[in-house]
Amino acid sequence: MNEDKSKSRTTIYVIVFLILAAALVAIILFGLLGKGGSSGDDGQTAEVTDASGNVVQYQDNWETEPVTEAPETTPKHESPLKMVVAESETELTDLAVELDKNSKKTYKMDLDKFAESGDTIDTFTFYYHSADNVSNLGEVKGGFGISVDNKCEAKTDNIWYQTPEDFSVRASSYGTVTWEIPEDIKDYITVSGGSILFGYWWSDVNKIVLDKVVCHKRAVKLIPCDGESTEEIGKVMKAAEPDNVITIDASEVLETYHQPSSLTLKFEGKEPVSELKGKFSIGTGSFRGGSCESVPMIVSSEKNETEITWVLPDVVRMNADQCGKITFTLERCNLDEVTAKEMVVQYALTEE
Repeated sequence: MNEDKSKSRTTIYVIVFLILAAALVAIILFGLLGKGGSSGDDGQTAEVTDASGNVVQYQDNWETEPVTEAPETTPKHESPLKMVVAESETELTDLAVELDKNSKKTYKMDLDKFAESGDTIDTFTFYYHSADNVSNLGEVKGGFGISVDNKCEAKTDNIWYQTPEDFSVRASSYGTVTWEIPEDIKDYITVSGGSILFGYWWSDVNKIVLDKVVCHKRAVKLIPCDGESTEEIGKVMKAAEPDNVITIDASEVLETYHQPSSLTLKFEGKEPVSELKGKFSIGTGSFRGGSCESVPMIVSSEKNETEITWVLPDVVRMNADQCGKITFTLERCNLDEVTAKEMVVQYALTEE
């Protein structure tokens, strides 16, 4: 009897052991399936009953996502700024404009024929003579006017400045008068779309003829400049075709990632170059018909050497074609011939 009880107890132990072992195996398998099964879950899920009796599932994601570092970016290049002062004169000649003190008393001219936006205009000189080329003018009286920005406190009208006092000069049959631009309007002169006015009020004759107007100006500008290139030229020039033009390939002085800021042409004569007049042009691809040019400029020197500089307007600088042409045309010189020694181009770097 006792033996039967012992066997029964052993059997119960075995059954309990098997149940526990099976439960352990099931737990292990469940854990493995939970991590590597096909459900696609990346974490472990727990069910929690909230205060309202609702079962809420929470998933803890133990996997760490790879951190992708942002690529390093190169800061945009900013060219250092360089102050450039290029002094020159410009002119309108052969005007032959007749003015009458009793009727047509004034004559307007476009400012962009004398200067470019950003230039500082210092003076205008007006050349005139009596209509019959003989009569003495005696005392000549008149006035000047010029376009200014509306912000100019010295303006006499909305966008206009008129000299408050008449000029008065004496002359024979030929005369000149120079207007020195007042300091309080220099920074407000509107070149683009603006005008300069010459007024004739009185003299000993009724009519005078305005022959020529000369503007003395300065290009005073901070230009972006990373460096400069020089092209030796060594060409003898004369102020007559075909010896009055120099043309170089822009690629000789500019790389594809260079943006020209100023052009300077240096000259040498056998005697002092007291007067030299000329203009630049530069290729601009599809912009403005393929090229842009400066106004004709006049420089003077008491020495045998002189130079003429064009500070490129921003719109020209940004559209310059590095594969185009750079040209200089000599229009006038006090010498029969002068040697163009070299061209210097100051440039800024752009993104390659």
